[in-house]
Amino acid sequence: MKIYKFILATTLILLMLVSLTSCIIIPRYKRYDDINSENVSSIMIYDLRECETTDSTFLKNEEPVYTLPDEKLKDFLDDLADIQFSDHILIILAAVDPSFNYGDWVARINNTDGTYLLISSHGYGEAYNSSGQVTDTNHYGCDNEEWAEFISRYLPSELLKEPNQSK
Repeated sequence: MKIYKFILATTLILLMLVSLTSCIIIPRYKRYDDINSENVSSIMIYDLRECETTDSTFLKNEEPVYTLPDEKLKDFLDDLADIQFSDHILIILAAVDPSFNYGDWVARINNTDGTYLLISSHGYGEAYNSSGQVTDTNHYGCDNEEWAEFISRYLPSELLKEPNQSK
């Protein structure tokens, strides 16, 4: 019986030391390679570089800066499928839940059934139903520079100028 108490006490002490002195990081990866281009009605790009709010309320205040032509939808989705997004689950005792925001550029992928998906580089994305209600959120992000370069391939050059420059 003493050996069981010793093992239990040792395990609890080790768990407490690990949780108080460090964190556990679990990486997860995702690619948006499951989006069927035949179900996509349009893709809109939002520029949030000068937006006051970069959480999901930006949709109420911001208009898309560009809507991709129909002939570019498949290319966009094929290139999007090549980008690796990642999420890192942090297990920290008494950690504060972080707030998540969209990055400078957001892609809105509209489906023919009225649902849509918001994707950005900053580790925040949301899926909406046809009534505009959030059905799913995720914290998958990618490299900001890779995302900006990806978006720049599909935008007219005049939209890529720095926000404080004249457009």
